[in-house]
Amino acid sequence: MSISLFKRRTLRLLLVSLLVISCLAMARFQWWRAETRGQRFEREQAAMIATPIALSAQQRQRDELIDRPATARGHWLADKTLFLDNKIYRSRPGYHVLTPLQLSGSDAVILVNRGWIGAPRLRSDSPSVATPAGEIEVSGVTRNFETRIFELQESEPEGPLWQHIREADYRQRSGLEALPVILLQTTGESDGLARDWGSADNPGTKHYGYATMWLVFALMAVAYGLFAWQKK
Repeated sequence: MSISLFKRRTLRLLLVSLLVISCLAMARFQWWRAETRGQRFEREQAAMIATPIALSAQQRQRDELIDRPATARGHWLADKTLFLDNKIYRSRPGYHVLTPLQLSGSDAVILVNRGWIGAPRLRSDSPSVATPAGEIEVSGVTRNFETRIFELQESEPEGPLWQHIREADYRQRSGLEALPVILLQTTGESDGLARDWGSADNPGTKHYGYATMWLVFALMAVAYGLFAWQKK
């Protein structure tokens, strides 16, 4: 075997090895995503049938509140309503409507995601949302504020129109004493808002499929490497 042929084979082996390692790493990542999202999905599904908790101003521990069915009694702060942008529902653009509910007998609020509403024809127009006055009780499921967000540059809210809803930003800009979770409203008055909070399918399933795909790529790379090594 000539030195040049040996060098070519060695280089080919290194490239194939790198490709195999990369495919295995991607498979491991997708497997981790499947387990992580699957576990969260199971917690969320269990929360839907668990006994609801009654939210109060004294509840401040996020870990004790997150992913729980809950009820809250108070009155809407309609003038503090904001619209979360870029929410698509059944192929239609729109917003999520978030209104703080001031809890009865306190200054604390729970930010409630009341549901989806279609975007007006002109972006400069704000959607019209019916918000009842007086004391009401809202039922729903608690969720976390947004945490990890990739932005090329931080965007400031345009009036009631927000791109993201992070806890620290919301507290600072609203000036309200908010609980550390958001309540996704599941029942309530007929206000024309859509409250379809997700699919009944486990989102981890597709990541298992992606992991399998990367494993197949790794096997294909190994097969190619063996064939190329034996080829003169």
